[in-house]
Amino acid sequence: MEPANIQRDVQADHTPTENVLKLGKVTRMRSPEASMGGSMFRRRMVPVDGLSATAAARHSMIVTWSLILSLTTLLVIGGFMMFWLRSHKRPHPAADATRSEMDVRIVSKFVSPTEDVALDLVKRALANRDPAKVATFFRLGGATPAEVVEFLAETPARDGCFDHSVWLTSMDVDGLLLEGVLTVYSGKDEPTARLAFLTPDDAGVWKMDFDAFARTSRPPWKDLLEGRADVAQVRVFVVKDTYFNGPFKDESRWICFGIGSPEASALLPDGQDLLCGYCRVDSPQAKAMERIFSDDEKIHRVTLEIRRTAGAESRQFEITRVMAEDWVLSATAFDAKFD
Repeated sequence: MEPANIQRDVQADHTPTENVLKLGKVTRMRSPEASMGGSMFRRRMVPVDGLSATAAARHSMIVTWSLILSLTTLLVIGGFMMFWLRSHKRPHPAADATRSEMDVRIVSKFVSPTEDVALDLVKRALANRDPAKVATFFRLGGATPAEVVEFLAETPARDGCFDHSVWLTSMDVDGLLLEGVLTVYSGKDEPTARLAFLTPDDAGVWKMDFDAFARTSRPPWKDLLEGRADVAQVRVFVVKDTYFNGPFKDESRWICFGIGSPEASALLPDGQDLLCGYCRVDSPQAKAMERIFSDDEKIHRVTLEIRRTAGAESRQFEITRVMAEDWVLSATAFDAKFD
């Protein structure tokens, strides 16, 4: 239930549809940033001893996860609209009894930027190449000013040239005040997009969260996937899954999720875009994930800590922490609420 005077202002007329339509037909969208409803497209991993008859039948009905990262303009529009709608929708009345105080949208301590101010801030942040000015525009997280400038300088080669941005207005996630801005790039084979999250610092100065925008993994995905690291903090898309094998074969002890990232996908062989993450049943991590999936959305953006487990397949990981219910970190890990 949403008490009076707590809901922040929502500008329902500022949906991204009109601007995104200007992208034209897209045959392959490499970086969908939003939590998308509707059908799920994914490839389940095959046990090393081959497919059983049941697994083969199931496998024949599953489209590879790479289709999530190869969507048409229709899903670009729908995906980002779902991001906006999910951020503002009211919980179903039947769920009120089970909703905790975490559902109550917080009163903004600081005035949110207007649409023009938010769009201008993002534009100036993305155009900056001066390390001395990085902290003016960005919430750095674990990045250095030099790393931010390097990432921005590589944008044309990686994503294309900045084309335009779309204001997605305000949302409250895990106690954080956030403003969403969709940034769109062109000039490559097809348009790409990223989400810019704006949040205020302690003085009320709104800044762009760099790690969320860059979808940072620490250590990098390359180190994790090539075996040079066993633990990593990753920003990923997550769906529910049902693949149990190896050390995670006992379905009574584990809950399975498919996890994917555009950055990770680029490093995996074709058709192997989906990783599997596992939570122990009744663990704080399992409860946190249950909480995240308590709405009607099938796919969520989540920040996780994952760990490689002895005897597991190369793409199987244990989820050891649920750091945030989106890609912006708060002072306390999200799963700490469920200890």
